[in-house]
Amino acid sequence: MHGTAMFAPLSADEIATVDAPAVQPADKLPIVPVPADAPAPETYRHPKHGAPTKVWRYTDALDQLMFTVARFDFLDGDGKPAKDILPLTFCDIGKGRRAWRAKGIADPRPLYRLPDIHGRADAMLIIAEGEKSADAAAILLPDMVATTPPHGAKSPHKADWSPVAGRTVIIATDNDEAGQQFGDKVCELARAAGAVAVLHLPPDRLGSWVWKDGEKHLRDGIIPKGWDIADALDDGWTAQTVAALKSDPAFLPPYRDAEERETLRRVEAGEPEELTRWPFRIVANGVEKRIERMDKETGTVTVEWKWFCSLLEVGAETRSADGEEWGRLLRITDRDRRVKEWAMPMSMLAGDGTAYRERLLSLGVEIAPSRFAKEALHEYISTARPDQKARCVSRIGWQSRFYIGLNENFGGING
Repeated sequence: MHGTAMFAPLSADEIATVDAPAVQPADKLPIVPVPADAPAPETYRHPKHGAPTKVWRYTDALDQLMFTVARFDFLDGDGKPAKDILPLTFCDIGKGRRAWRAKGIADPRPLYRLPDIHGRADAMLIIAEGEKSADAAAILLPDMVATTPPHGAKSPHKADWSPVAGRTVIIATDNDEAGQQFGDKVCELARAAGAVAVLHLPPDRLGSWVWKDGEKHLRDGIIPKGWDIADALDDGWTAQTVAALKSDPAFLPPYRDAEERETLRRVEAGEPEELTRWPFRIVANGVEKRIERMDKETGTVTVEWKWFCSLLEVGAETRSADGEEWGRLLRITDRDRRVKEWAMPMSMLAGDGTAYRERLLSLGVEIAPSRFAKEALHEYISTARPDQKARCVSRIGWQSRFYIGLNENFGGING
């Protein structure tokens, strides 16, 4: 059933959208870097929203313009303020014509303010979610270099993180679930790229306070959902008032890595003790397992992370409407950076696992040729506890109050 199953998500937010491989239409071929004689990106006009209200420039290390990110402000159907943020790239649009178009460039994409990152090699890097927040971070923490990956929380994995190698990184997270997920992903990407330390600027460090008439006051009520470091400027924070806090060692705590976060989550969920310390982490080039070795003479314990397969994420637990046919929704990224999903029935973990490994290999997963890798892969899939759940169905059409199509689902399912 699982090999050909369709999926009905329990809610619109529970199953993340998979990025499709970048395919450039023939009439929109990006020209990178942007030629010197190209018109300013501000001349672009959105077919619905008109001129951009703000444009952020992304350049290479030599400060050559690569592409831009533009913000468009407008009123929605109810007359309420809304925004759209799109990448703008200078393109060959065919028949000898060139123009700015709403299109991204191929990944890996440069980080924002890349010349500053290279030019201030001794400065710490503060990574915010989005260009507006990065600009605010540059004002509030001028001794650091502020940056962000293109498209904020949507696709940090598509950025080139190599410039963070050997640097201390601080991640400023927004006050919502998406912001936490962004920070978690950036933490793993920065560590994999060689950052020497990854620290955290949680939203409560600044968001718990507001400044009025030169005095700091505890905020009335909770920090607003979605609060980010750009909102700190509106709350009256300045570079001087932020600097006064930085002497406190607790101001920038270490960012919890994937293992620590997963262990904490499992403890809070009441998992058995033998499952709480999950010895796996996802890095840029795949999945690793923690190996601990003790020196018999000194008692010293050393930790090694050992790679066993390419990028393979356990995205959700699957099961039928009857609560049977349990499985795992596996998300595979192959060497062509194409993302694929496979609903693997848990029953395939019975026996020696040859059948499910054959399927994974055919989908582009690389598995190290060792007994350790086979056992680690088996344990990784078996003990994963994804937050998301999906219902698995064997045919398209109406399933209770939800219509399952080949590419889209309609309606809603409870439970």
